[in-house]
Amino acid sequence: MLNIAIVEDDAADAELLKSHIKKYEAETGTAMKVQVFRDGELFLLNYKTHFDIVFMDIKLVGIDGMEAARRLRTIDQKIVIVFVTSMAQYAIKGYEVDACDFVVKPLSYADFYIKMRRAVERVKKDDTDMITVKAPGNIVKISASSVYYVEVIKHDLIWHTVGGEIRSHGTMREVEEMLRPFSFYRVHHSYLVNLAYVFAVRGDTITVNDVTINISRAKKGDFMAKFAQFAKKR
Repeated sequence: MLNIAIVEDDAADAELLKSHIKKYEAETGTAMKVQVFRDGELFLLNYKTHFDIVFMDIKLVGIDGMEAARRLRTIDQKIVIVFVTSMAQYAIKGYEVDACDFVVKPLSYADFYIKMRRAVERVKKDDTDMITVKAPGNIVKISASSVYYVEVIKHDLIWHTVGGEIRSHGTMREVEEMLRPFSFYRVHHSYLVNLAYVFAVRGDTITVNDVTINISRAKKGDFMAKFAQFAKKR
């Protein structure tokens, strides 16, 4: 069963979205439990990481949906976020919180069906890309797709993720082996980057989540080839 949250302060919009979910459930045979929240703060209050998907309205009373999503990512890096908005121009900001998609009001079922199917596929994918990071005094489970890049400084590994930084001990070689099944590339002896978050390549540098990282000259050609292959698949 999939647990779905709707964060929407407009009762009519929330009811329409809920009816679309129930129709999708009936058509696909995917069991779903739906819970509606009228504002972002209420949703985050005593939050438990048992939701698989959240449909988050961007324009909410109190904290807006984008801020609610940012706070959500600090406590749950796995949940699939789909923004609901009447302002499509703001949806691009969803990349900041690793949003899966967005739907634009007024919400037709045909459009919803496509987005919902994509979100469900993302949930299934996230079940297969969970990794374990051994932080000092703690073991953290995160999704590989939530990692922007991994950096090594002296003997510390710093995982830059959607939910913030995680520090661990180990070697970059161990991390590289752990992330080998996913779309990561070691551009420098100190950096392993997620190709999904590479937004620009300029000379011997790349931009990953607004951070500029140097590429080793010896790796530049191979990196460009791998990045082109990845972009083509995307």
